[in-house]
This record gives sequence, structure tokens and C-alpha cells, in this order.
Amino acid sequence: RNTALFISLLLFCFIAIIVFLVPFLEFSKINIFSVFKDKFFLDSVVFGIKTSTIATLLSGFFGIPAGFFLSRNKNVFTEIMDTFFDIPVVVPPLIVGVLFLNFFNMPAIKKFYLFVFTFEGAVAVQFFISFPFTLKASKSAFELIPSIYEDIAMTLGANSVKSFFDTTFRLSLRGVSSGLILSWIRSFGEFGATLLVAGGICGKTENVPINIYTAISEGNYEKAIGASMLVVLFLIFLIIFLKIFFKRNQKQPI
Repeated sequence: RNTALFISLLLFCFIAIIVFLVPFLEFSKINIFSVFKDKFFLDSVVFGIKTSTIATLLSGFFGIPAGFFLSRNKNVFTEIMDTFFDIPVVVPPLIVGVLFLNFFNMPAIKKFYLFVFTFEGAVAVQFFISFPFTLKASKSAFELIPSIYEDIAMTLGANSVKSFFDTTFRLSLRGVSSGLILSWIRSFGEFGATLLVAGGICGKTENVPINIYTAISEGNYEKAIGASMLVVLFLIFLIIFLKIFFKRNQKQPI
């Protein structure tokens, strides 16, 4: 009962943050669907989807193998690696942006490619910030799967790669998928580091959070509220869809 009361109180606080705002909004001035007519907002949505998707793909490419390695090797070196990969989670995104600005402005990096104020620069910082979510989820999922399954598969003629994908990866797919989803959502909502490195140029390197921030800075409060409500509704439906999807497939073999 005490636990149920605590959770109910916490749920009430979350709902209150959204619901109690309604009486103070002038809905005659706020039209959620009007943001679809705003070219710069639509550009920011496309930009955010592209950067977050590429950053998530990179997170999966590097994070899944790294999570598997850390789950199967326990020593001082892997503990140091695991601690190091926690840094993007605990360091404020604004500081991450400052670090990347200094790094990208190094002469050797500038000769290779100009990342500042570019699409690629936004992808780089979003990957750095979202990567740990895929890594941690993959590591936790792989740790729950005994390596004996891979050994049995190899005794039946499978090589190391095939035995991994046929056993460990299939059994841990839901956990790995949750990490990729978190990485995508984190990348899509990234603000501080993306603003510093990509510059938030209208129609070029501006994602949704930066677009909303710019609207508020310009005094266009109605547009900012409309865009914010649209994003919240999108994320709510996305979470509900994912929960239903995973629940339906929970009892089905992968």
C-alpha cells in the first residue's frame, strides 16, 4: 500500500505539470497544427530525424559490440572502459559542446573536415551523448545470457559469429532494442551540444528543441507552445506504440 501511494503521488506530480498548464493557455492564439505550415519548423523536424537516426545507427554499430565485450570480460581494463563511457551521461550537454568545439577547431581536424556549423558536427555530438544508452542496455542484456549457449552452438558446427547471432543476440534483442530506442529519443531531443557545435542555423542545422528555443527568444510564445505540445503528443503516442509492440511480442519466440 505504501508503495502504491508513493507511485500515485509521483504520477500525480507528472500529470500536474502538464494539466495545470491548460488554464493559463490562450488556446485561441495557439494552434498546434499551424506549426505544420512553418517551413523552418518542418526543416528542423527533418534535420532532427536525420541526425538522430544516423547517430543511433552509429550507436548500434559501436555500442552493441562494445556492450558484448564488456559483458564477457571482467577485469580492471574493462572497468576503466565502462567508467569512461559513463562520462557522456553525467557531463552536461553544454560542456560536451564546448569540448567538441575545441576538438573540431584543432588544426589537424579542421584540415580533415570542417565539422562546426554542419550536419556532420550535429551527428557527432548526438552520437557521443546517446552512445552510452545503447552500450549500457546491450551490456545488461548480454550479461543475462550465459555464454554456454554460444559454446553449444559452436559444438553443433556454427562459427563464433553465427553462434552469437543465433543465440545471445536473438535472446537479448529486446534489451538491445530498448537501448537503441533510448539513443534515438535522446538524440532527437538533444539541445545544448547541438546548438554549440551545429550553430542552430535556421533551415540548415536547427533541430526541434533549438527551433522552439528560437521561437521563445523571439517572443513567439504561441508557436513555441504549439510545437512543444505537438512534440509531447508525438512522444506519448510513440511510447504507447512501443509498449504495445513489446507486450505483444513478449511471449512470442524471437
